[in-house]
Amino acid sequence: MPIEVAERLGPFYVYVLVDPRNDQIFYVGKGTGERLLHHGREADLSGDGRTSAKTARIQAIRKDGVEPQLDIVRHGLSESEALLVEASLIDCLGDLTNKVAGHGIDGSRDTLSEYLVCYGADPVADDAPPALLIRLSKWRDLPEQIEPGVSRRGNGYRPGMSQVDLFNSTRAWWKVSEANVQRRGIEYAVAVHEGITRGVLRIGDWTTREDGRRAFGAMAVEDHSVVDAWVGEFGRRVEFTAAAQNPISYWPRPSSGS
Repeated sequence: MPIEVAERLGPFYVYVLVDPRNDQIFYVGKGTGERLLHHGREADLSGDGRTSAKTARIQAIRKDGVEPQLDIVRHGLSESEALLVEASLIDCLGDLTNKVAGHGIDGSRDTLSEYLVCYGADPVADDAPPALLIRLSKWRDLPEQIEPGVSRRGNGYRPGMSQVDLFNSTRAWWKVSEANVQRRGIEYAVAVHEGITRGVLRIGDWTTREDGRRAFGAMAVEDHSVVDAWVGEFGRRVEFTAAAQNPISYWPRPSSGS
């Protein structure tokens, strides 16, 4: 690409790679200078053992005798503007070969209900009933049996999931002591995702897996005061320190002097 063209496109631009066989966009990128031309060179140099999804798509296109189409979406941008455009396109297009959904961008695409939860949740009160806090990661499709006759479709959290999926995700499998839970007088487990409570359930009978991890029976909570204390209208915000890696913690928390 002539240097004068690169200069006119800069300082930053956002581009897409298009599969000419079906006009489908398969990659979104932010670039400066000749960055948008590097993908083709990477595909030329890539070995079979280290081929990314993007490179594999480029190679498949070339095997059919054509080249990926390069489209400039926006140019003449600052780096922060380019990051925002790139992340917005990745959020909206989906089904891309990008490994990550943009860099350094908060407030990505999500449902309004999820933003109501994220920004409308009040902190959990200090006098909330004792509970086992279980932090759930992002949902993964991973069918497995929890106990004879009871299976779950996956684990983790996703917006809009059913109560059954939430309960089954929350109740298994954890490194947790049943005796410790009982000693603390805990009757409830609370599902937490990204610092917001997503549901509360009553703990039933315990099951131990061969590797020592535990699961417990899950029952709906009928006491509305408990549901309000732990979930309310938009969930409750629970703060965790950056060093807190264990998905299991207890409420109330130990005082700083203990």
